[in-house]
Amino acid sequence: MEIIKNALKEGRTALSEHESKEILASYHIPISKEIVVDNAETLMKAVQEIGYPLVLKGCSSEITHKTE
Repeated sequence: MEIIKNALKEGRTALSEHESKEILASYHIPISKEIVVDNAETLMKAVQEIGYPLVLKGCSSEITHKTE
């Protein structure tokens, strides 16, 4: 799987939550709809696509637990 290969090439030992969900979805396991955004413009496009209510969460392979 490309996501895992890329993570290994980068020397990572963990995937981000988003990457993990992409893998689950590839096996037809239901996941919540999500869009990764990195600025206000892409956030507004995501809001238009997903609609309300929505949740904004941090996404990083360096933070493996939400309490960190």
